[in-house]
Amino acid sequence: MCLFTDLLATATPMLAAAAEAAAPAAEKATPSGLQLVYEFLATGGFVMGLIVLCSMSAIGASILAWLQLREQVIMPGAVVSQLRAIPSYALKGDIRPLQEFLSHDGSMLSRLGSMAISGAFTSKQECHDACAIKAREEIHRLESGIPLLEVMVTVAPLLGLLGTTAGLVGMFSAFGSGDGPDTAVIAHEIGVALRCTIAGLFVAVPSVLAHTYFTRRLDALAVKVESIMQETIQHFYQHFEVQRPAA
Repeated sequence: MCLFTDLLATATPMLAAAAEAAAPAAEKATPSGLQLVYEFLATGGFVMGLIVLCSMSAIGASILAWLQLREQVIMPGAVVSQLRAIPSYALKGDIRPLQEFLSHDGSMLSRLGSMAISGAFTSKQECHDACAIKAREEIHRLESGIPLLEVMVTVAPLLGLLGTTAGLVGMFSAFGSGDGPDTAVIAHEIGVALRCTIAGLFVAVPSVLAHTYFTRRLDALAVKVESIMQETIQHFYQHFEVQRPAA
């Protein structure tokens, strides 16, 4: 019993020293987050590279849509307040200050407002139809970036499926080798298949959310612009007499 106690007392410091020496090695062996991401992407093969390009395109399209669909860019508060002040300009009998203000502003609402109060149309309906056509052109320009998100929603899962199919082909090819199936090759091909599927869905799901959000936001802004333009045209033709110049 005493001999066992002596051996235990002698081995305990040695085990502690070994544990302390092994701890730094274990910390060094633990991969970082960037290394894990790199290994995940590198295992996916060439299809993973295409999925990464899709993700970069989706991010770029989202940033572009966010920059273009800001309310203060499309319909600044100063332009809205000036257009709603047409009755006060009518009391002064001069609409030219408002026309000059809108001509110096580069927003979408100012361009539509300049057309509405230009006096180039003899009737309110004619002005309304012309402004509606111009508004559709402006809305189409603001849609740049959103169709690309819709494309990524469709393409990214298909690329994931392509990578999955390629991984399965490689796995079954390993089963058909003459020396018997190579478990390392099979495990690698299964990893390729699963990683490509995960990456494709990882790109497609945020793209669906971004596409839905920006589409709804564009519709809401279009409704606001339409409401302001109807009010502007109504006030202008109510307070100012418009006559077409003689030919």
